[in-house]
Amino acid sequence: MISKGKLAKIHIAKAQLGLSDDEYRAILARTAGVRSAKELTDRNVGAVLHEFKRLGWQPKAPKRAGRVPNTLNKHEMMGKVEALLTELGVSWAYAEAIAKRQTGIERIDWLRTEKQFRGVIAALDAELEKRSRLAAVDRFLDYVGESRESLARRYRLPPGWERDRHLLGRLIDALPEPDKWLSITP
Repeated sequence: MISKGKLAKIHIAKAQLGLSDDEYRAILARTAGVRSAKELTDRNVGAVLHEFKRLGWQPKAPKRAGRVPNTLNKHEMMGKVEALLTELGVSWAYAEAIAKRQTGIERIDWLRTEKQFRGVIAALDAELEKRSRLAAVDRFLDYVGESRESLARRYRLPPGWERDRHLLGRLIDALPEPDKWLSITP
């Protein structure tokens, strides 16, 4: 005997194809050698369903078909955010401001998807990288006894250069003797 789900599929297919009782029983006899769907076994039900599909029946996908399961580990994501906030030395309000700007959601613990959390984590990561690169530039300036203003004049840096992660990276690459001043810890 087949499951109730497979039996239901057969009856749905019969109805959707508009088969009469005689046509339906002829298909059962021809494909599985039975006169009633209740006589079908797991071995021969596939042949009947295949025949219905060949005749034009298109089974509907399950309601959850195509959905990505929610495998978000919110606790893990919040842990990553908390670690980055601690490393940056800023409060949760900082992360919430990022979440609000990116998603429109006011509280970070209200985020629902991995993509939303990853956006906040990426923004915190980028901020950490900016601060790290600026600290390296400041170590160089301390080493040579200069100020940020004199460096900006010498390299003709645009206003706000201290917040441009890519510019800071290129600047570090352009500064002389990096092996001496990069090893200096703040």
